[in-house]
Amino acid sequence: MAFLQTFVNVVMIVVLAVPGFLLRKTKLLPDKAAGMLAVLLLYVSQPFLMMSSLFNKEFETSMLIDFLWVIVFAAGLQLLVYIAAKFIFCKTKGEAARRACVASSYLGNVGFMGIPVMQMLFPGNTDMILYTVVYNIVFNAMTWTLGVFAITGDKKKVRPLKIILNPPTIAVIVALPFFFLNVHIPEQVMTPISYLGEMTLPLSMIILGVRLADMRLFGAKRPAAESAAETAALSVVEEEEAQPAASLAGDVCEEIYDEEPVLPVSDEEFAPPVSVEEGAVTSAPQSVSARENTPKTGILDSPKVYLVAAVKLLLSPLLSLGVMLLVGLLFPIERFVIIALFIIAAMPTASSALNFAEMYGGDKETAAAATLMNTILCILSIPVLMMLIEFI
Repeated sequence: MAFLQTFVNVVMIVVLAVPGFLLRKTKLLPDKAAGMLAVLLLYVSQPFLMMSSLFNKEFETSMLIDFLWVIVFAAGLQLLVYIAAKFIFCKTKGEAARRACVASSYLGNVGFMGIPVMQMLFPGNTDMILYTVVYNIVFNAMTWTLGVFAITGDKKKVRPLKIILNPPTIAVIVALPFFFLNVHIPEQVMTPISYLGEMTLPLSMIILGVRLADMRLFGAKRPAAESAAETAALSVVEEEEAQPAASLAGDVCEEIYDEEPVLPVSDEEFAPPVSVEEGAVTSAPQSVSARENTPKTGILDSPKVYLVAAVKLLLSPLLSLGVMLLVGLLFPIERFVIIALFIIAAMPTASSALNFAEMYGGDKETAAAATLMNTILCILSIPVLMMLIEFI
């Protein structure tokens, strides 16, 4: 596939982040906008995208072998990149930062970008979509296990039940019988399902733009007076022992998760910020983890973020391609299976790394910077890697 064509396609995807960036910069979107949009993304658009990707697709028993290869490679290659990232970032300062770098290096944006990118690069090739859906099942399972462990380092935080009890996986479980039995879904039903599913990519990019608007491109030292005033404000907050604001979807998910809901929404996104005005200090409830993770450096002046990008956007797909080609010398593997997995491995960092860092008190600054940087740099990396497809 031509470099220019792929480049234009990827640019068209990333440009979708511009409205969110502009709306947030102009204050037309409130502080909690990203969290509320993320609820819509996780609970509505992505599940419907999974279902629309399976409904009315013709199933043949010969596909089972290809699906099996996708499952094996999805688990094996993610584990391989995780181990490589552990070795690469073993000397990174700060345990939280090191864990965020490792997670950001192997968690790819399969759910939000994977299927739309396949549809754009291979229009009419339904097999590529199905391979991506199967990969996403394995990805979700490893995200709630290895992904959580990568951020926390605590096996007790891993809840196997969440492998199934998450909206995208539930949607796939609902749609699979229709797919395997070749049950036709009427157009009157498919149309609204498709419309809702097609929101996934633009909605995820708008959220990305909102997050980018809230981050510094370059770090800046704060004046000493501002630091002193903020310290005084935070002491007032601690004395009041304020509780963080309740999560938006807490009541809905309490029975399912038996704890705080697993959403890309953090408590601090719904808590009013601390404000300081000319000697008068007014404060509002804000969690300690939010204060500890206040950005001190920018996206563009963090060396470890560039290293994460190199691992996720270059090492991950090239290592995956090499392993699959070697296995292909011993076993017959469908060419499009290798191509699909190669492209999936080239996807930028998933928002899961940032979500888990927010939920479990990890390094949100590093995870957010890595996610945003990888998404921007994939404009160049994906078209370059796509040129290798001709040799597969």
